[in-house]
Amino acid sequence: MNEEANAKASLRAKIRQQLRTLSAATKDTESDFIRAQLTFPPGTRVAIFAGSPTEVQLLDLLSTAPDIEWFLPRIVTGTEMEFIPINTSSKLRKGRFGIMEPTEGTQTRILDVVICPGLAFTKCGSRLGQGGGFYDRALEKFLTARRIGVCFQDQLLPTLPTEAHDLTMHEVITPHPGS
Repeated sequence: MNEEANAKASLRAKIRQQLRTLSAATKDTESDFIRAQLTFPPGTRVAIFAGSPTEVQLLDLLSTAPDIEWFLPRIVTGTEMEFIPINTSSKLRKGRFGIMEPTEGTQTRILDVVICPGLAFTKCGSRLGQGGGFYDRALEKFLTARRIGVCFQDQLLPTLPTEAHDLTMHEVITPHPGS
């Protein structure tokens, strides 16, 4: 493992531990604030994610902004995911990592915005993912889409180790903008 990969692995373990200590009330309040900031013109094609218990929760956007075309990731191979259209009546099931994903639908080839989860972000848009590279590979297929990272306040760090394949976010939304 190279130096950046070692630094990432160490940081991932530290952040996962911190996230386990966040209260449910804090996660709910911060998720509400982040969802309120995610506004788009009608018809915008936006990929969100069904968060794990330690991630920002976004699925309420389906009912609060029904004029948006929403998409969720679905794991299709050991290394690849695709984005499937969803709405409030879509059927979801727990996927490979225990995260809810669509049971049916055809992948999209066009997205305007991709909302990305991550273990940590910087204000400048660097992102530390879970380590599987799913988002890095998927984002390569949607290079014209606006990439927005969302995270709890404790996940915003001054710097992150990065590698050449890491795509930066165009914007990072936290519960306390400007901090």
